[in-house]
Amino acid sequence: MVGLDEPQRRWEFPSGTRKERDMKLMAGGPMTWAAQRFAERIAIVCEGEGQSLTFHELNADVNRLAHALRAFGLQPGDRVAILQPNCHRFILALFGVQKAGLVPVCLNTRYAAREHAIILNDCSARALLVAGECVETIAPVRGALSTVEHYLCTDGDADGMLNMTAVMAAQPTCEPGIEVEADALARLWYTSGTTGRPKGAMITHAIQSEHLKLFLMNMEVAIGPDDAMLHVGPMTHASGNYILPHVVRGARNVILPRFDPARVLETVVRQRITMLHLVPTMLFRLLEVAEQGTFDVSSVKRINYGAAPMPVSVLRRAIQVFGPVFRQHYGLTEAVQPVTLLLPEEHVLEGDETAMRRLASAGRPALGVEVRVVDDQGRDVKPGEMGEIVVRGPHVMQGYWNLPEATAETLRDGWLHTKDMATIDEDGFIYIVDRKDDLIISGGFNIYPREVEEALYGHPAVREAVVFGVPDEEWGEAVMALVALNDGQAVTADALIAHCRQHLASYKKPRFVRFVPELPKSAVGKVLRRELKAQYRSSVP
Repeated sequence: MVGLDEPQRRWEFPSGTRKERDMKLMAGGPMTWAAQRFAERIAIVCEGEGQSLTFHELNADVNRLAHALRAFGLQPGDRVAILQPNCHRFILALFGVQKAGLVPVCLNTRYAAREHAIILNDCSARALLVAGECVETIAPVRGALSTVEHYLCTDGDADGMLNMTAVMAAQPTCEPGIEVEADALARLWYTSGTTGRPKGAMITHAIQSEHLKLFLMNMEVAIGPDDAMLHVGPMTHASGNYILPHVVRGARNVILPRFDPARVLETVVRQRITMLHLVPTMLFRLLEVAEQGTFDVSSVKRINYGAAPMPVSVLRRAIQVFGPVFRQHYGLTEAVQPVTLLLPEEHVLEGDETAMRRLASAGRPALGVEVRVVDDQGRDVKPGEMGEIVVRGPHVMQGYWNLPEATAETLRDGWLHTKDMATIDEDGFIYIVDRKDDLIISGGFNIYPREVEEALYGHPAVREAVVFGVPDEEWGEAVMALVALNDGQAVTADALIAHCRQHLASYKKPRFVRFVPELPKSAVGKVLRRELKAQYRSSVP
């Protein structure tokens, strides 16, 4: 027996045993597996085009696309960019690229041409699969894309591009049978750029497989062939994380081209939707419609939310309308959800004050994931103290593409440093306060925008609010709030400042309040705080 003070021997797999053999995987294996087991079941419903595909039909098209891409001479590991709005062709492109042993890079359809060019050149994409409606967006920068050799229009003809449907028609439907290394890139997922230039998070096939396992084993309600996921947000972002789990369970992926509250509710009723992913703005707009009508939403098992802070007042209304089906998950591009989970039974509306307070938390670490809140020296903070969230788990990215210094800064001592500031309570519930970069320092005091925003949300006239720091000669920074009001409501800036003073220390209250019709947001529903701060920092007297 090894003593406590003696180093234990590490057991290693002998050469040629299963560990080495398992280092190779069949590219696109989950899609093939699902097609074999659920061939005639519906895999995709594209509400925007009134089209549906069975698993057999989807897999056949995926195989055709994979063969077509390989026929261009693309080699395993080459990057293929996808510029596609929400529709069945996004899923086809995603799986087709992966089955060819290539690396999909999904582009945000809301980006401008210059932003697309930055990502395409950064990842050295060799091919671009672009929707007809996005052809004009990419046209101004085609001459600046030094590595893109093949342009395919996914839904028709376009000048200087191949018709993807025609190219696929000449290819067989048999499995490509391409093997890839487990530690080879499966996808390159770019950050949203809300805190700076987008960075490509490298996700390997092994990491993708581990994420699928974590997702399914942390889903407290089983996904089965009778279930349906409704995609209402961009599938290039958080909503896309639900595609593969539903594919391997034989469930339907139902797609709406864009978010429209009435249409979402109508689709929930018609398709008997069981799962949705919403950001706070979507949920707020959904409630405005749901509270005015009668919709049978009894099929819904889970409404997952995240990506931005959820006002507790909105969450309370939502639970009253939809019932106890809400589950918060915290995650990020570098370690996709689940990282932490606030389960439905932890969404307590009345009774114990401690339990009710946890409605404002992001929950506790998911099964299989380690989460800590640490100070600047990497030491665990005490309950109630502020620190940075760090994460360790099998689904954490391999690093940032072509950014070794940023990788070294983010992945330190085996932990992913998120730059998300939070507190933790005695029972392990984590309360996200703000981004480390968004901290306001006024007169030497630290002010986190989210706590000011929560105070503003407590006023009945406030629909949306964002807070940031602006230069102040005396205090260094002053607090500014941009506020959008509920329809038919009126309130003065002084009244909102006084309201905040009732709920916050005086130094945290806004010095300046500006009213706007609506707050600008990214494609995933995050308020563009950095852009607003840059816009307003010079407008303060």
